[in-house]
This record gives sequence, structure tokens and C-alpha cells, in this order.
Amino acid sequence: MEILRILDELEVLFKGSRKLPFGYGTIVDADRFLDRLDKIRAILPEDIMHAKLVINEKDRIVNEAYQEAQKYVEKSQDTVARMVEENEITRAARITADEIIANAEQTAKEIRRDANEYAESILIHMEIVLKKAVETINQGKYEIRQGLENDDF
Repeated sequence: MEILRILDELEVLFKGSRKLPFGYGTIVDADRFLDRLDKIRAILPEDIMHAKLVINEKDRIVNEAYQEAQKYVEKSQDTVARMVEENEITRAARITADEIIANAEQTAKEIRRDANEYAESILIHMEIVLKKAVETINQGKYEIRQGLENDDF
């Protein structure tokens, strides 16, 4: 992801910056630092939109699974209704219908679970990326403040 590359650049920028004597801070190229922050701000909405698209896709998959399960239920009900006339056929139809319904419900459940796991993994990844960005920003602000405080003597 682009944002991870920019965060890596910020890390390299900090690690490659000159240290002030006696461990009082680091001199950071403010223009380069601010440029990277602007890039992060530009990319975050795109990543958030990607996460929203993933969630929408998950919802679509769950709805399709539900509709497919409904079709299986309706199909099995039609099958049972046509076979009601003879007892032996009716028993077999009920067994088949129950199996179809159970299979459809199990399939829908698995699809919902998989879609939820996928969406959760994307959201967890986004959370990690956003936390790293915030940590980097906070570290940069701290180091800038430290540099300013040290310049006040």
C-alpha cells in the first residue's frame, strides 16, 4: 500500500536526520516531513473508501447467499407440493427438501462467516495502518516540539 511506503519514508527521514548534541532532539527537514504528511492525508480517504467497498461487497455477498437460500427453500417447497399426492413420494420429498434447506442454510452461513472474516481482516489492517500513521505523526510533532524547546535557550 502507498501509505505504508510513505510511512517508511518518514521513518527513514527521522533515522537519517542529524541528532542534536547531548541527545536533545533531532533536526528534521520540515518540508520533506510535511510533504509526506500531505501525501498521507491524500491517501487516507482512498484507503477508507476501499474499506467501505469491501464492507459493501461483504453485504452484497451475504444478501446473495440469503437470496440463494430463499430460492432453495422455495424450490424445495414447490417440489414437496408436487409430490404430496403419494405417501412414499411425499416422505422422500420431505427428506430431500430438508436436506436442500439444511445445505442452503449451511452454505449461506459459511458465506456470511467468510465475508465477515474478510471484511474484519481488511478493517484490522486499516486500523494498523492508521495507528502507525498517527504514531508517526505524534512522534514527528514531539520531536519538532523538542527541537523548538531546545532552540529557546
